[in-house]
Amino acid sequence: MNSMSQEPNTSQPIITDIKRIAVCGGSLGRERRSYVRGQVVDVGITDLMKADGLWDLVTGLFKGDETKITPFLDFSLAPVRKPVLKLEVHDVTGKLIYTSGKIKADEDGFFSCEIRDKLPVGSHDFQVILEGLDSFRQYSKDLAHLNATENSILGRTTIVGKGKLRIIAEDYQGMVVTSDIDQTYLATDIHSGKGKFSALFETPNQKQALPGMPELYRELRINLENAPLAFISASPHFFRRTMLATIAKDNIHIESLHLKYLEGTIKGVFDKVIDTIFNPLTFFQNGFKPAWSRTKKFLGASYQSLFDQMSYKLSILLYDRIYLPTNSKEILLGDNTESDYMIFTLYQLICMGKLSGDELEEYLYQLNFLGRDAITRDAAKKIRLYAEEILRIHGPKNPVTLTLINRTSHGPSQLDMIQKVKDALPEGVFETEFSKRPPFYGTEGAMGMAILLENHGYLDPNQILNIIAGMIGKVLEGKLVDETFILKQLDELTLPKEAEGTRAKIKENLKSAFLN
Repeated sequence: MNSMSQEPNTSQPIITDIKRIAVCGGSLGRERRSYVRGQVVDVGITDLMKADGLWDLVTGLFKGDETKITPFLDFSLAPVRKPVLKLEVHDVTGKLIYTSGKIKADEDGFFSCEIRDKLPVGSHDFQVILEGLDSFRQYSKDLAHLNATENSILGRTTIVGKGKLRIIAEDYQGMVVTSDIDQTYLATDIHSGKGKFSALFETPNQKQALPGMPELYRELRINLENAPLAFISASPHFFRRTMLATIAKDNIHIESLHLKYLEGTIKGVFDKVIDTIFNPLTFFQNGFKPAWSRTKKFLGASYQSLFDQMSYKLSILLYDRIYLPTNSKEILLGDNTESDYMIFTLYQLICMGKLSGDELEEYLYQLNFLGRDAITRDAAKKIRLYAEEILRIHGPKNPVTLTLINRTSHGPSQLDMIQKVKDALPEGVFETEFSKRPPFYGTEGAMGMAILLENHGYLDPNQILNIIAGMIGKVLEGKLVDETFILKQLDELTLPKEAEGTRAKIKENLKSAFLN
């Protein structure tokens, strides 16, 4: 035996080239109006990763990386400056049904393409094609890389991204489900700095769903005849590839995933400061004190918006409504750890036209919720524009048939949520508009949500049992979910009186099943 033992090779594979990808995440629209958006970035790759056939351009991941990707790894992805793109949409047979004109992305590689052509109903494939660059700095950077690297694949890349575009009929009267992610779908520790920091380093396998939630999404899709599902999260956009891999791991089929573009907020603050420096007369035209007051509010609201969800989620909900059919109905799922219940209430009021125009803009600008001024004047103006577009297209109507809030131990009760919303709305609005039914129901986890969904006709009793079966053996806040846990939680669920009959039936069925 050789006395010289060979040390194991622990070195990481060497990055030898760059691959350009467009990370999109899918989209949902109606026949006459839809959109696709995403970001073009550069990914460092090894020699092995040059095999194009092993790349999934829908998720933007190399085969095998689905279990290794983390948001931290994507935080440093290099945005491609001002790429010039083209979008092609193909139907299920592969037939080309739409080609866009030139799409110019911004300095951070973000692009958006609105489609006004009438597209056939169904689930289509789109691909993002790189046609060139509109940035001399990016062109020079690419050129330097190509000159320094032999046989680089960078210059040969044309199709940089793919995705699914689902088109629903203009006369669609079915459901669309929109769900939050953290503490609604995923058991993310968002209550401590350590938890938020740890989330940056979690792989898809380390991200755990709240017990029963993957089953709930799947059962909803079955019972609602393939109703679309969209996820909205205030997590930063560099979580996208990790989130897509996590959702795929849990066997959840979604139409779109919205994440927050943090650099946009930071850039907005920078632009505002620069504008003030070069336009001091405009800044001080009404006096120093009002100017200083406006600046403090803007900077304070901008800082809060890095962490708050109000402006971002409300904007996304309204923006997506523009692209949905007028008579489509919505189910909203969120949690009580932040402001989902207030956001979902405002969304309904805006769609009904109860808050509009100058009144809406001023209300949002002055709104302080949970001690935060989270909506800047620019955000309030944008929300007003979306609201006006919705009323122009769809007319005043509430598309939301049911809103469910996961009531965690880290947030308020149903009564407290109702009171907070009442206090935050203009006087008398809550009592006038929600006298017959509340704008949301707070309940605990997948089991409570499933019972309420069944009570409103969106699930059947057997599906509730399937969801509960999916909970058993999982861990919730450090406790094993077993038969005893299930029966105890069932007894303690926050439910309205009209759902008590369903609770009793489920308890009877469970006791019978557990005894056998």
